[in-house]
Amino acid sequence: MVRLLKHITPLTSILTCFHLYSIPTANGCGGFWCNNNLRLNQAAENILFIQNQNKTHPSESTVTAVVQILYDGPSERFAWLLPVPTEPEVDVSSNEAFVRLMSSTDPQFVLEELWEGNECQFVPDKKFKGADVMANTAESSASVEEIEADVTVVKADSVGPYDYVLIKINPDAESPAEVAVDWLQENDYDVFDSTATVLDPYLQKQMMLLAFRLTKGGNDAADVGSIRPVVLTYKSEKPMIPLLPTAVAANDDMGIRVWVASDHPVYPANYNSLVLNEALIHWFDWRSTYNDVVTAAANEAEDGQGFVTELALSTASYKDAIFSVNDEEWWKNFQERYVKMEPTDSNGFDAIQEASWTVRFWDGWRETVAASVLLPKDVSLDDFGTSPFLYQDQVQVNLTTFLQLLEINVVLPLKHTQDLLNRQPHLTRMYTTMSAWEMTQDPVFDSDELLPQVSNVHTANITVHCNNDVTYWEAQWTIHLSGGGNITGVGRDDWPYLLGDMPATSKVEQLSHMGARDVIRDNQDEILRKLEKGPMNRTSGSNQRYLCVFVGELLAVASFLFLVFEF
Repeated sequence: MVRLLKHITPLTSILTCFHLYSIPTANGCGGFWCNNNLRLNQAAENILFIQNQNKTHPSESTVTAVVQILYDGPSERFAWLLPVPTEPEVDVSSNEAFVRLMSSTDPQFVLEELWEGNECQFVPDKKFKGADVMANTAESSASVEEIEADVTVVKADSVGPYDYVLIKINPDAESPAEVAVDWLQENDYDVFDSTATVLDPYLQKQMMLLAFRLTKGGNDAADVGSIRPVVLTYKSEKPMIPLLPTAVAANDDMGIRVWVASDHPVYPANYNSLVLNEALIHWFDWRSTYNDVVTAAANEAEDGQGFVTELALSTASYKDAIFSVNDEEWWKNFQERYVKMEPTDSNGFDAIQEASWTVRFWDGWRETVAASVLLPKDVSLDDFGTSPFLYQDQVQVNLTTFLQLLEINVVLPLKHTQDLLNRQPHLTRMYTTMSAWEMTQDPVFDSDELLPQVSNVHTANITVHCNNDVTYWEAQWTIHLSGGGNITGVGRDDWPYLLGDMPATSKVEQLSHMGARDVIRDNQDEILRKLEKGPMNRTSGSNQRYLCVFVGELLAVASFLFLVFEF
């Protein structure tokens, strides 16, 4: 979607240890909440589209977009703009929805092992790395009927941690885009002056602008960057990402991940479809190379515009991926137990303590606790959240308020996102990376009943060539790719092929309706030839590291001797 940030740098490189994809982790924090941002993928723009088609009257079709807004920088400087064709319905979801959706739909690279020769030496402590909604109805200061010169405020409201405004610009204004930017800046939406250039194509189509900013004052969660996804439903026949304005603040190779729930599998209608060369994937540690391979593949597309289809399967496989049967059962039992209790401070405290073990990482949790607890003047919410039992006898807890807000702010947004996903029979996941200069057209997605299913599970056979002189982790191996070709290597740390050794795509295609495929580039024969030739002779990664350290030490000694003799 569109992120126009000033003094804020979008996060476009994942924390190194996660290599683009979120990994569930154990978190060592002992209170009601803690900063859990490391669980989220902060490199990509994550969007879940639900295509609500009206086949009788296509112009009445709608699209629901669940958008994860991620930023880096002072939260008070956050602003986000989205061109929309009609007035949307606005709600909030939960970051936990994307954590779970990513986890359940991530690519998997699975090796089925065959053995050759004698048994390897046994090293028991070595691990095999590859095996592995309801809106806030507080009134805004802006009037819904407000008309200021060439700007009409269609709607102004708040939802979750956001204030938002929907504005319509007079198309007869001398410069509608400059009028929009001036109005937004005057009303404390912190956007670039250069935003006018990229907004102009949308305003020429008389689209409206939906602008978000974080609610001012009283939102402690916003101060630590706890920004929750928004849900927008608007009239549109096809999902589309208004990508042009993103270039204003996009870092190089920014990740864009899209899920589309539709009546049939989905493809990028105006972008290339990319099939990855699996020989470049480090099959023992796929996260270490996957994003780089996708980036290289996208650069092989026309104008750097292409998506990898990572998954296209029935949504029945993901009917409880976001809000599970266990979540439903927990919530039902929790409600039944505490609704019957006397609304005492003690019972309220127990309810908060028990709920924290399940939902303290879900959006809305902190705000729910803050609205349900009366603290002594010298005790902050952070003090209470970090060491709740220390203040158990000093706080007043409204159990009734807590149960109501827990449902509205925390549980229902996650459940409603699952309900949205379950509306359609097919789920497609696509991924790419793009730099600012490649963001020259908005990607549009279309469905086609003739598209095949795509599994996110990639399998290959591996033959381990063992003998008594080497351990399992040091042995030579051969991987037999399902698409043809063999990869041979030694040990598990360094992958024998690097980017540049061969194309990153096995195919670059342009898909269109009724299963039509225009093959733009077919690299399969070239890849097979290079695999038959074998990898280039190069110093292993570990030897390179030792060499760098050795050379560094030599340079340090030489510099020291130079200084001594110079002195």
